[in-house]
Amino acid sequence: MVRAFPDELVFAFNDPCARSVEIHGHGPDGVPRVWAMRRGQDGSWHARVRLELPWFDFRYLVDGRFWALDAGVRTVISELGGACCSRLDLAAG
Repeated sequence: MVRAFPDELVFAFNDPCARSVEIHGHGPDGVPRVWAMRRGQDGSWHARVRLELPWFDFRYLVDGRFWALDAGVRTVISELGGACCSRLDLAAG
C-alpha cells in the first residue's frame, strides 16, 4: 500500500515472516532507485520516500529473493524493463 502526502510517499508492505524488504523501481528518467524498508513492531514494513516524477514503476524485493507487487496499486508491464510491476501515477495528484 502506498499513501501519498504533499511532500512524501509512505510505502507499507505486510510480511511478518520477511527478514528484509526493499523497494526497487524507476521513473521515466530510467534511473534505478532502491530503498530499504524498516520493520514495524507488528511485522509490517514501511518506508518514507520523496519522489518528484510523473510516474514510478516498482516492486518489493523480499529477503533478497522474491519479487512482490503492491496489491493496492495498478499493475503494468514496465516501459523500461519489460517486467510486471506496480505503477504509481504521481502526476494524477
